[in-house]
Amino acid sequence: MDLQRDSMWAYIKCSDGRTEEREFPAGVYIEIGDILEDGSVVIDVPYPDEIEEDMDFPDLYDD
Repeated sequence: MDLQRDSMWAYIKCSDGRTEEREFPAGVYIEIGDILEDGSVVIDVPYPDEIEEDMDFPDLYDD
């Protein structure tokens, strides 16, 4: 995954109750529950539809 060019999308709940989808620039990392500068709250961070073959995933189990 090339973090220099890939943007991140998230679903946001605005302070007035609306929800919207926003794009964040490459290199910005957000999580569910984060409060943004404008008072909006991150309610969902969808995963990409396609997983690249060269992505590294941490081992979930330790033997």
